[in-house]
Amino acid sequence: MRSFRSYQILAAAALLLSGPYIAAAADPADQAQWSESVPVNEERNPGERIEAYIVDGLLHARRLDQNDSPLWHFILSKADPNQPPTFEHFAAAIEVRHANGMYFVRDTFWGTTLAAHRQQLAPEAFASLDTTVRQNGFDLSKYSTTSGPPTLDQLQEIPPESFASADSTTLANIVQQLGPAAFATLDTATLALIQKRVPEAFANPDTAVRRLPTVQRGITKWEKDGQLWIALGPNADHWDTLIRLTPTVFVPEKPGIGAFADGGFVRWDDAQLLDNGGVLIADYVSPAETDRKQQKHKLVRGAIPFNIEAQRWINPIEQGDRIGWFLGKVLLLHFWATWSPESVEQLAHYDELYKKHKDQGLVVIAIHSTEGADDVDAFIAERGYTLPIAVDAGASTQRYGIWNFPQSVLFDRDCRLAWLSQDGEAPSPAQLKHLLDDIDTFPAH
Repeated sequence: MRSFRSYQILAAAALLLSGPYIAAAADPADQAQWSESVPVNEERNPGERIEAYIVDGLLHARRLDQNDSPLWHFILSKADPNQPPTFEHFAAAIEVRHANGMYFVRDTFWGTTLAAHRQQLAPEAFASLDTTVRQNGFDLSKYSTTSGPPTLDQLQEIPPESFASADSTTLANIVQQLGPAAFATLDTATLALIQKRVPEAFANPDTAVRRLPTVQRGITKWEKDGQLWIALGPNADHWDTLIRLTPTVFVPEKPGIGAFADGGFVRWDDAQLLDNGGVLIADYVSPAETDRKQQKHKLVRGAIPFNIEAQRWINPIEQGDRIGWFLGKVLLLHFWATWSPESVEQLAHYDELYKKHKDQGLVVIAIHSTEGADDVDAFIAERGYTLPIAVDAGASTQRYGIWNFPQSVLFDRDCRLAWLSQDGEAPSPAQLKHLLDDIDTFPAH
């Protein structure tokens, strides 16, 4: 990863490209001079434990699940193995507290709330946390090694979801710094998304730019294995905090990342994190909570979508299983199967829709059931279809309630459900035109 020396323009947007991942490190707990762990709650959270250890003169605390994967991990302070921390037990919480009583982390294990007070240490004091959690992960935060706005080349590689979740003031600053003409080089859908968010920046390009303060804390977020991870520290090369904040089943309604003089925040729907240098408060979301939310979620017009989970891709599309990536475009998910004659008949139509309208911002993803998927590669190759094909890992059809094939789901440019087929029909030309042309009244047929 590259260093995080400035946050002047990209404070809340998290827009620029990160560098290579930090090389995977051995678990520092293996070299601990002192360590101790306690079970969280065997009845409610079997196999989970909170662990504290001292290595290289630094006190670590973390919560591990039954598979020894971290839910959170902190470097709290300098510490002496001869004066170890204490574990404090409360009715619904466990606290790891430094011997001096000042630095601590408290986990409300019957809920999902964290509170911590950390010592302010220079970056060179930190031993890296276990960075293997980043392997095969997808970065959602992109930071620059220098102050100032992104380069034109970097601008081209920023995902639409970053523009959608950026703080509007920060985004307007970037437009004013680069000038509206630089954004004209983006694809039309992404440009329309930015213009919709900060129209005043394009209308008044000569408005004086408010310089944002340099920030002393680094915030990085990324997704791996369906989980959103957050790393915090004095900069992006030195972490003092690692948190598995929430599962990423849903495309978030209220994402955000921002920063201020000595800290920052991350918001991802119900998951919230506020970092004020030495003090941190976080509400993270457990998989069980996400399951309950998913059960209550209704697929009606205007609903936020589920992410899909692909076992593999034929004609892959970049980040195709991350629905939020297609903010600013019209997305059509088509659930089909080679063993369904009607599906086979319809797929040619969807391939033609993709070819005809992709330059207008239409993305079509055909999702094949895992059942009978062995012949799907030969089927697609024989017919020369070019639309992206995902072989469902199983969760996609379940999340969207698909029990018969074919079925289709259509999303507007704001990534909201616009139409759901009832009897396997395809969306009408009028419905597609409405979404592609941003017409106000959505037609029933």
